Amino acid sequence: MGDGIIAKFIYFWIFLIGGLFMARILGIADTASNMAVLSISMAFIYVGWNLLRAKGKKKAAQREAEKQAAMKNSRPKPNHNHKKKKR
Repeated sequence: MGDGIIAKFIYFWIFLIGGLFMARILGIADTASNMAVLSISMAFIYVGWNLLRAKGKKKAAQREAEKQAAMKNSRPKPNHNHKKKKR
C-alpha cells in the first residue's frame, strides 16, 4: 500500500465510492440526505483510521530504535559453562 499523499487520496476515493456502492446495494442509502450523512461519516472513519495507523507506525519505529540502542549499549554476556568436562 502506498504511503504517499497521492496514494492516500486515491485510496480515500476508492473507500468512499465502495462504501457508498455497498450502502446503495444494501438499501441503507436510499435518499440524498442519507448519502450525504454516510459520505461524511465514512470520510471521518477513513481519516481517523489513517491517523491511528500513522501513530502506530511511529510508535513501532520508536520502539525499534530504542531496541537497537539497547542492543548497541549492552555488554556481551560471558559464557558461563559450569558443567563437568567429559574425559
